[in-house]
Amino acid sequence: MARYAGGGKNTVEGCRSIDVLRWHKLDYLRSPRLFSWAWTTDGERMASINVQTERHSVMLKYRSRSYGEDWSDVEQRIAVAWTPCRFGGERPWFVCSVRSNGVYCGRRVTKLYSAGRLFACRICYRLTYASQQESVLHRGLGKSQKIRMRLGGSPNMSEEFPDKPKGMHWRTYERLRWVHDVADERSTIGLRSFVERLGRRFRRT
Repeated sequence: MARYAGGGKNTVEGCRSIDVLRWHKLDYLRSPRLFSWAWTTDGERMASINVQTERHSVMLKYRSRSYGEDWSDVEQRIAVAWTPCRFGGERPWFVCSVRSNGVYCGRRVTKLYSAGRLFACRICYRLTYASQQESVLHRGLGKSQKIRMRLGGSPNMSEEFPDKPKGMHWRTYERLRWVHDVADERSTIGLRSFVERLGRRFRRT
């Protein structure tokens, strides 16, 4: 059984993560598969988990412990949702399966983070970015919209991400998608922080 020491981290950069698009690119989701997934630092293996994949779910198996506690076995099943792409094919999403404040999450996300005993989305763990600044809200939103329009889509963030344009290399498209997702996440975090600060100002007046 692989071992993993769960986090208590409060930033995206401080947490290990799993990426459904990366596993899809490695062809791990096409048919049932068993494999070990590891995280390394400077070439040294720091943690690992065992993974069993099927088309509509993945099972994570590992050992976890919090500070001052003993190791415990964890089995976490995570649903995988598929959505059609504009020009054919499908793309996968992880469905966050945890409960935050007693409420089931169910968000479709690309990445899940290990800030505690279970893997969950950054919203459930209230993860922020280490380099977050006041201007991140507007800068992140603008960057996301420019990428969408570059790919021939709409700047409307509520619409599906545009499919790969004809003639564009998949590597370029995936890099743009990654940059878009990071900018969008930072924009969301910046907006939430702004609203919280605004609420505190009103409460003091």
